[in-house]
Amino acid sequence: MSRIDVEPVRESGRTVTVVGLSLLILTVIGALFGYVLGLRDIDENKSASGDGPSAVPPAAATSAANAARPRTCPQFVSAGALKQDPGASVPMQLVQYVRTGNNKEAWICREKDGSGLWYQGHDRIANWADEEGGEIPEEGRNGLLRPGASEDAKSRSYSVTNDGTTYTVTPRSLVIGSKTYGVIQAYPPA
Repeated sequence: MSRIDVEPVRESGRTVTVVGLSLLILTVIGALFGYVLGLRDIDENKSASGDGPSAVPPAAATSAANAARPRTCPQFVSAGALKQDPGASVPMQLVQYVRTGNNKEAWICREKDGSGLWYQGHDRIANWADEEGGEIPEEGRNGLLRPGASEDAKSRSYSVTNDGTTYTVTPRSLVIGSKTYGVIQAYPPA
């Protein structure tokens, strides 16, 4: 048998120093990176009014909060209201919106100062009002805008009468006279 001589590997002090410094530098870079990310996360959770962290609501609470925020009614409602009543307080705030499966949509809008409710109805001819290039309701053609809508806050029901026909909007239906239309979209939802 042949004999293999193995010599011990000798490391110079210089190699150990370079490896040690490299590890130290990588450790410092990693610590700084973690610190910066930590600060970024803390800043994102601070409230706008102070330095304390704000609660980050769960998704369901965020959706409910968005639904509770007042939305502005389409500009054509405010413009039409000003034509009928130059003293109307605009922009109007959306109280209820519904769209039916029968090409009808309606808005209940409250004047900015809270003084009155308006009904805007739309019979879609070509487009929904909210689509790009959307169809603006035209009084007497495919739209009806009336002030003085009444409100039953408990049932979220809003009504207005025009020429003997009553228009009633709820989150679940649009009733015109004796005809009821089921809602396919509502804001806020039922």
